[in-house]
Amino acid sequence: MAFENEHPVNKLIRSNTCTARRILFEGPTKMYCVCKFKLNFWKKKNVPYLKPVPILGNYGEYILLKKYVGKVVQDLCKQLPDAPCFGAFYGTEPVLIVQDPELIKLVMTKDFYYFSGREISKYTDHEVFTRNIFFSGGDRWKVTRQNLTPLFSSAKMKNMFYLIENCAHIYETMLDKYMEESNVFEAKGMVSRFAISGICSCAFGIDTQTMEKPNNNTFMKIANSIFESTMYRGFKNIVRAIWPAIFYGLGFKSFPVPVDKFFTDLLIVIFEGRGYKPSSRNDFVDLILSFKEKKYITGDSLSNMRTGDNKKVNIVVDNELLVAQCITFFGAGFDTTATTLSFTLYELAKNQNAQKKAQEEIENFLEKHNNKITYDSLKELSYLQACIHEAMRMYPVLGVLAREVVDAYTFPSGLQLEKGMRVHVPVYALHHDPAHFPEPEQFRPERFLPENKLNIKPYTYMPFGEGPRYCIGARFAKMQMLPGLVTILKKYRVELAPGMSSDLVLESRTLITQPIGGIHLKAVVYILTSPSSQGTPVRPMDRQIETRTSDGKRRITPVFIPLTQADV
Repeated sequence: MAFENEHPVNKLIRSNTCTARRILFEGPTKMYCVCKFKLNFWKKKNVPYLKPVPILGNYGEYILLKKYVGKVVQDLCKQLPDAPCFGAFYGTEPVLIVQDPELIKLVMTKDFYYFSGREISKYTDHEVFTRNIFFSGGDRWKVTRQNLTPLFSSAKMKNMFYLIENCAHIYETMLDKYMEESNVFEAKGMVSRFAISGICSCAFGIDTQTMEKPNNNTFMKIANSIFESTMYRGFKNIVRAIWPAIFYGLGFKSFPVPVDKFFTDLLIVIFEGRGYKPSSRNDFVDLILSFKEKKYITGDSLSNMRTGDNKKVNIVVDNELLVAQCITFFGAGFDTTATTLSFTLYELAKNQNAQKKAQEEIENFLEKHNNKITYDSLKELSYLQACIHEAMRMYPVLGVLAREVVDAYTFPSGLQLEKGMRVHVPVYALHHDPAHFPEPEQFRPERFLPENKLNIKPYTYMPFGEGPRYCIGARFAKMQMLPGLVTILKKYRVELAPGMSSDLVLESRTLITQPIGGIHLKAVVYILTSPSSQGTPVRPMDRQIETRTSDGKRRITPVFIPLTQADV
């Protein structure tokens, strides 16, 4: 009983005294000696570099959880604005920060093979979660990604769009019910219900009930535990990234053990429901069931990118590999969508003219398509898409992209990088550089309209990454975001809630870009003018007719009711 609530470090010391003492007491001494040796690293390479602080390097404000990593690296870039790349220290570790778009092209695409590692790649086998395609590298990453990519083809997205449409109908009903009680809401919490329902319906074929029954919902709890913003989680993120030997030596894991168990149990239930055989759904579960049947997956070796050979590699499929991908699809699938939608709503709330344009586009779109959204018609929402892209420019999901050198590489300038070196691409800094985006702190969706997108310099806008490691789920995220926004904005105008700041402070404790304290908005019923009402103001969606299509799908048809003078 005395040890029931014991801190994990103390528990480790008590249960494995020799190992823990060696790490905790000999470690700092060795680290100090290594630091002294490494401080001259960039000087010897004759590379412009920033003078570091012992132990903290140049990332001190981030390591001490005082400042968002994207802004920390942005500050570093401002100190050497004319350097195509420069040296810095990520804690005790040398890191090359590459800020010139032409060099970024080499790192991300042209010479991708040499920079194909995510970071600390040799530690990805230390826990289930990090065996996913986000963290893994080498042949495992290459083969796994190659086998998962077909799931995200345009044809597959189109076939599963009706599931997103169904989620949007339920989401609309949920919003109406919520707004009857309160028109103030926390944006990410609200849109997460829709995002989780969408990813789980499309990928796993299950109904999470996150929209109908959000309170004490298991999926909501798991989602929150994956991306919780606490000092403890922030500390773990940093120690794992910079000092992985210490992190795993102390017995830490990136995410709570219950997350692994939850998805292991979930897959078993889903597998049993399908008799351990692929069904006609052709979704994520069917794909991994086919992997499980074959016991291995085959693909091209990563080394082919360097040698030009046609070498094939087999990767053994076990439950841990499948669970790792499952967690990634769930976590990245819902969080990218929910985070981006919440930031988009925030900027629209601050910029009412932009919101008005978006709602007018939605009104015309729904009138043209009889209040129905299809996969093919999404491309017509060009201004709404531009709003999403601009929000992702201002608040990229990852403020810094990390890469690891997997084989010795020499830049055209002659700078040599050894295997294992870290490279950081400052996405947030690039997105906020006035040389690339004039008035970068201003929300200007027009930058991303079709006629203007070509003016954006390649490798200066990378919300989903770039090159072969471009986010595999980007197409799905975009497909889900637009119906989510349409569902909200066709009916409500959003404003900043009382007390909500017009300047966000971003979290230092999370891997994903998040605002401290959340985004609190106020919804006001949106009064639009329907062309069919001949200029009479109408209240959209006051009534709905529910019908079923020939194939049994639920269809909601809105009824526009003219407003009376009292309503106006």
